[in-house]
Amino acid sequence: MGYRGGGNRGLSPLVGNVLLVGVVLVVGIVLVTLSFAFLDGTGAPSADASFEYEQTPVGLRMTPVALGTDVAVQLNGRTVTSFESGAAGKSVVIPTAPGDRIVVVSQDGDRSVLVDREIDDREEIGQFISYYTFESGSGDTLVDRSGNGNDGTANGDPRWTGQSLAFDGVDDAVSVDGFRTPVDSVDEFTIAVTYRTDDGGKKQELVEHKSSNDNWLLELKPCSNPQVPSGTCSGDEEYAPVFSVDQSGGSQDEQVFGGGQKAGTRRVLVGTFDGSEHTLYVDGERESTGDYSGEISMGDMTIGKDIEPGNGDYLDGEIYEIRLYYTAFDAEAVRVLTDTMD
Repeated sequence: MGYRGGGNRGLSPLVGNVLLVGVVLVVGIVLVTLSFAFLDGTGAPSADASFEYEQTPVGLRMTPVALGTDVAVQLNGRTVTSFESGAAGKSVVIPTAPGDRIVVVSQDGDRSVLVDREIDDREEIGQFISYYTFESGSGDTLVDRSGNGNDGTANGDPRWTGQSLAFDGVDDAVSVDGFRTPVDSVDEFTIAVTYRTDDGGKKQELVEHKSSNDNWLLELKPCSNPQVPSGTCSGDEEYAPVFSVDQSGGSQDEQVFGGGQKAGTRRVLVGTFDGSEHTLYVDGERESTGDYSGEISMGDMTIGKDIEPGNGDYLDGEIYEIRLYYTAFDAEAVRVLTDTMD
């Protein structure tokens, strides 16, 4: 009797352990099953992401061919667009420039890097004619990063700040003489400038391109200027941005105006011409459009003053970036470009 009873007591812990392991396994299986069910129900992110790339006049077109999670597309560390999971076939054009870096990051908690691509090939950038960043210049040379050799020469004594070129509003300017272009005239172009003015009470030139009597320009006109349309400015607004396309010494009737602005604020202006219309965007928003048809011959370019000798109109403020393309941009391309240059 004693022996039998002792045997039963000796087996009890073993049986208990076996039963405990069984319970743990069952609980584990249930938890794993629930976890998979939960993840499946919330659209668990996948690291699957692949893209096709195509060169366009604006830059690199990205098209997802497989995408298992929501992602953000960053250009040089700044988010410029995004794709939702399963957005295969949807395309976006990124205004890539030499030296840019495209990074695609998952928008889940892990923030996984799915793509890291450096743009260092002429086949992967847009149709730049000139590209100035103003970030790390020195001396009297403004380097054209487009690869076309359209370097500028500083006149007066504009000051490099490390992120811009500061103009004093008196005699500072940059000239690009003997502008290198692949064609003598164009019927499409886009000019984009990131700037800030400290004096909205006077007429100031941002950039002007001229050949013979044909020219185009981006400039700032004070609200008091009689050419600024009534209702453009209100309250304490000081100036209106202007995009003008003139052929053969036009009467400046081809001007289109943006809404009134205050001095001291950084802005991005984009003027685009498609051969029949020219449109001005301010900070990515379409401001006004004018009708104009014909080709524009190309010549020298001046930054920070009127290109005509003696006219002045010097910029009092800073320029952070300028991009010139010989192609027109649509509204979506302008938005992405603005996000890139802001």
